[in-house]
This record gives sequence, C-alpha cells and structure tokens, in this order.
Amino acid sequence: MGVIREQSLKNTVISYIGLVLGFINVIILFPLYFSFEEFGLIFFMSSIALVYSQLSGFGLENTIIRFFPIFKSIDKKHSGFFNLALIIAAVGFITISLIYIVFNQLIKSAFTDNSPLFLNYYFLIIPLSLFILLFNILENSAKALQRIVYSAFLKDVLLRSLTTAGILLVALNFLSFDDFILFYIFSHGVIFLLMFIQIVRMKEFKIDFNFKFLKKDKIIEILKYGLYTLLSFSSMYVAINIDSIMLGSLASLEVVGVYKIFMFVAVVIAFPTRALSRIVVAVIADCWKNNDINQINVIYNKTSINLFIIGSIIYIGILINQSNFLQILNKPELYNNFNIFVILGMFSLIEGVWGLNSGILSTSSKYRYESLFALIFLVLCIVLNMILIPLLGGLGAALATLISMIIFNSIKLVFIKKNFNMQPFCFKHLYVVLISLFAFIIGWLLPTIGNVYIDILYRSSITFLLFLVLILVFKISDDINRKCFDLKHRILSLTKI
Repeated sequence: MGVIREQSLKNTVISYIGLVLGFINVIILFPLYFSFEEFGLIFFMSSIALVYSQLSGFGLENTIIRFFPIFKSIDKKHSGFFNLALIIAAVGFITISLIYIVFNQLIKSAFTDNSPLFLNYYFLIIPLSLFILLFNILENSAKALQRIVYSAFLKDVLLRSLTTAGILLVALNFLSFDDFILFYIFSHGVIFLLMFIQIVRMKEFKIDFNFKFLKKDKIIEILKYGLYTLLSFSSMYVAINIDSIMLGSLASLEVVGVYKIFMFVAVVIAFPTRALSRIVVAVIADCWKNNDINQINVIYNKTSINLFIIGSIIYIGILINQSNFLQILNKPELYNNFNIFVILGMFSLIEGVWGLNSGILSTSSKYRYESLFALIFLVLCIVLNMILIPLLGGLGAALATLISMIIFNSIKLVFIKKNFNMQPFCFKHLYVVLISLFAFIIGWLLPTIGNVYIDILYRSSITFLLFLVLILVFKISDDINRKCFDLKHRILSLTKI
C-alpha cells in the first residue's frame, strides 16, 4: 500500500488543484462569458470526443496495463508491444473516422431539432478525438510503469489552465466563440505533445517495429483482450457520456449546460476515487500476475471504506450548504434543478464505494465478463434515458445514470464474490451511513447566519468536526485513525519546542 499511498496523495493534490481551476472555469467563467447553449456545446463535444477516442482505441487502456508487465524488457523495446499498440490505435481511429464522415448526415439528423448549433462544429470532433486518443495511449503507457503524476498534472491542471486562458481571451474580445473552440482543441494537442516529450525523456520505450518476439498466440491473446475491453470500456464510456449526448438530442444544449454544472459539482465527490484508480489498477494487475489475491482483497476493502468516508463528508458538506451555493452562483437556471446534483452526488458515492469492481474484474482471468456487464450497463442507460429524459429532462438523465450504476455494480459485486470470494463491504459501511445521516441532520438544522461565506465556514466546520470525531471514536478506518494519531503527535511535538 506504500506505493499506492504516495502516488494517490500526489494525484489527489494535483486533482484538487485541477478541481479549483475547474470550479473557476465551469461555475464562474463559462456561465459569465458564454450562454448556456455555448457552454453546453463545449461539453457536449467533449462527451462525443471521449466516446469517439475510446472506440478508436480498441480497448488499449487496459490492454497496455495488463500485458506490458509480460513484455517489459531491459532493452526498453518491450518486444515491440508499445509500437503494436500504436498501430492498433491508428487502424481504429481511421476506421471510426471513416464511419463518422460517411454517415455524417444520419448522425447530424439526431441533433437537428434540439441542438442545431452542434452541426456547425461537427467535423471538429475528429481532431479533438485524435488528441484525446493519443494522450490516453501515452498516459496508460506511463501508468503501466506506475508513473502517473505528470500525466495527471497535464490533464487536470495544465489543460484547465489553458481553458481558463482561452475564456479570458474571449472576455477580452481577443477570441470569438468559434476561435475558442479551435483554442480548446489546440489545448488538447498541447498536452499530448508534452506527454510525448515526457515519454521520450523517460527512455523507457524504444521505437522498434520488429515483432518477432511477439508470438502468434500472444498477438491473438492481445487482440482478443482488446476486443473484449473495447466492448467493456467503450460501453462504459458511452454509458457515462450518453446522458449528455441524449440530452443534446432529446432536450437542448442549454439543458446540457445546466446538467454539466451539477455534474461537475458531483465530480468533487469522485475525485479521490479517480486519483487513486490511476495507480491502483496497475498494482492490482501485478497482484494477479503473482496470484496475490489476499493483497487485492486488502486493497479492495481499504479503498472502499476510505473513499466512502471521504466522499460522504464532501457530499454532506455540499447538501447542507445548498442555499449558500445557489446564492453565490446566482443563476436562475440552477435554482429549480438542484435535485440533479442530489442524484448525481449519490452516483459519485457509488463510484467510490464500488470503484474497484471494474479494475479487479478487467485485470483478472474473468475479464471477458466485464464486457457483458458493461453492455448491460449501456443498454440500461440508453433505455432509461429514453424513458426519463422526455419526462424529467436533466433530472431524468441523472436518475437513469444512478439506477443503471446501482444495477451494474450490484451484478459485478455478486460475480466477484462468487468467483474470487472478495467483497468490499462490512458493518463499518453501515456505521458510515448512520454517522453521515446524523451529521447531515445536525448541519442542516444549524441556524442560518446572514453572511453567506461565514455561514458556509461555520456550518461546514461544525459538521466536519462532528463527522470526523464519530469516525475516529468508532474506529471506522485504520488509515484515518493512524493519520490523525500521527498528526496529533506532530502538533504536540511542535508545542514543546
């Protein structure tokens, strides 16, 4: 757990720096200088590009992590494995691009009525998707070596800083909205180029298109695994982004803009999970290689309870400050839609508690089943969104995502328990639920102070301290208790100086 703690700590720091930048962009600057339709378009295009890049990648995200330890070699050529991955990505991207171009009229027809603005930028999805794809390949190559901090910095900090700069250039009338779209795509190209330079400087990979060390049976195994992970991860990416895409088709880009603001707020809860997953999946893959199931189970249990605790206090903090946050944001479109966040916040909590389900399953010998479960998730998302979005708009999309996620993770939980005798839950999870409910009630009932910022500070402080004390008293997490114990001794030692 030492490597995981160190890497996850650095990633969490970087992620929360990115979170601050994201808050400035999404909550303050975008709504200030762009219409909700324009703002919705930007994130609508990002959702499509993410799906596009995943389909193009032919499941390379987990393929690189799973097979790199097998082909890793001292000469840094790694039996041509890295170069094979680039060839697979190139073939995949060309194939998806041809489909996207040939069937452009059919695809456009789905958005003509509710999101006509998107039609003007349809073909710009292609370069945006390419930069995302190339960055993902390089990021996962670094992840296979358990070197992920730099790519996290590029994606979470630099990209968002460039986005901030672009918005400010629009505010100063140096860029038009059309120019900003191009600038946004260019920013993705910049982080890809910097990641490429870093990979070259690492000197861990050498270009070698000699595949004689890649035996036929291994190539077939790689391609089969890629096909299965293509189905699973592409299904996951489509499922996660289908809410925004279907809102653009069945509602409007304005609704997408409102939905994305609440989605961003909900992502705060999931940030620790995503920072941790960048390194822990590679560690789990090594554990499977060494058949160290006990270590996987330890990681599974500890990450689940710790992320549940962290996610719960963040979720509670946002809920008890609902009126304060809405007053600060001061956007009429948000006042009547806060329930979207309530639902999406629950979704983010589930992502933390059950977040390693996919990582464990996709790197195990039973990885094929991940594809089946992901397809079920995708079908559920599409069907539920088709039913609920026309009825409830953005709230319907949030409900569809939450219900689908609960069913999806419940299926995987049962499967992992049955096949590997592992599951992350214990009575301590129930204690966290009860402590969270108690802390929420107290925080909600606290009297209101006139000044919004003072009210946030005092309300959040009291609720957090109450929550933390109960977590420590009931010894819910060994890691948190130990960290607090160490902090206490450091403070006491400083007072003696």
